[in-house]
Amino acid sequence: MAERREPVTGGPRRAPIRGPNGSPRADLLELFFDLAVIAGLAMTSMKLAADQSWTGIAQALVLLSTLFAVWVTTTLITDSYSPRKRPVPLLILGTMFGLMLMSAALPTAFGDHGLIFGGTWVAIFLVRGVVLAWFLRGRPEQERPVRALIWDVGSGTLWVAGGLVADPGWRLGLWLAALTADYTAYGLRFPIPGRAPLPRYEVVPEHLAERYQQIYILSLGELVLVSVLSLGHEPFTADRVAAFGTAFLTAAVLWWSYARGAGATLRAAIDSSPHPARLVQTNPYAHWLMIAGVVVTAAGVERVIGQPGERPNAPMTALILGGAGLVLCGRAVLEYEVYERLPLSHVVGVVVAIALAPLAPHLPGLAVSVAAGLVLAGVAAAEFLRARRRPAG
Repeated sequence: MAERREPVTGGPRRAPIRGPNGSPRADLLELFFDLAVIAGLAMTSMKLAADQSWTGIAQALVLLSTLFAVWVTTTLITDSYSPRKRPVPLLILGTMFGLMLMSAALPTAFGDHGLIFGGTWVAIFLVRGVVLAWFLRGRPEQERPVRALIWDVGSGTLWVAGGLVADPGWRLGLWLAALTADYTAYGLRFPIPGRAPLPRYEVVPEHLAERYQQIYILSLGELVLVSVLSLGHEPFTADRVAAFGTAFLTAAVLWWSYARGAGATLRAAIDSSPHPARLVQTNPYAHWLMIAGVVVTAAGVERVIGQPGERPNAPMTALILGGAGLVLCGRAVLEYEVYERLPLSHVVGVVVAIALAPLAPHLPGLAVSVAAGLVLAGVAAAEFLRARRRPAG
């Protein structure tokens, strides 16, 4: 069982620690915050669909990773501190505004609005760290936001420098270095030379599992929304309706396989794991892969519904088949962490998606989209049959 944190007494100011008797369920404010994330996912898929190049794909994935890192760190804050105690609600609302501003700047983040995107990222993390350090002063919990601030100042210089550099290639390199530093700091729990490692994250299993379940299901809403908007702006033809139907079935399979697989048992896995902190640190990477796969798939759907007979080029093929591959990779990581086994069906699915890539340029986009959907459905069917053969208990 993951330990519940005890309330801390003393100190000059009442700390907003989530108490053991507090509700483990997600707060409505957290769901409100998720709306900003969905806006960011929508802008990312639009950028992917509009910029059919390898550089465009790389840029979009870096930007998506940045937005998702904001969500992950905010979720850890609401898992540690009550979202109903000051200053946490103000921090969430401030982060939400910053995330909305970053999403608005996302389409031109490698153009005129680079400093807005990178600078807003730095402002979110520095302001949040300073406020938490102030409210936790005199308490042992203060050390974590203080260490995070030290790392954020270092990576923040790279974010700002990237926003000031005019060349998109240099900006991509600087932001990738900054993002690597941020993810490394999170994974290693903000190490400082000469100081003892921070204690592992203590979690509220029900809350944390619910938050990851919610963000994944909401990401599927992006696939649904793109499908509806794409068909709604085009004449209804048989091939477009077929592409629309394929997108719906793909979304349904992605929901069903998660809801009947590791996603449904995530809370129990965190709760019963002898190493819950490991799941806390691997969950973001597994769900990033899945959410990136959904966003990439949505970008492919937008193009396929618009021109179902078009033969895809290499970047377009990467969107259609690569989206399925990313989802399966993320599911494989999650299944391994939850069930401590690497599902063969997911590995086979990734291999099949890669094997289909050389054939894609010779087929219409609709056919490639159907093939990607069949790969996902085949993996889901294999998992369903395996689950039925598993002995009860």
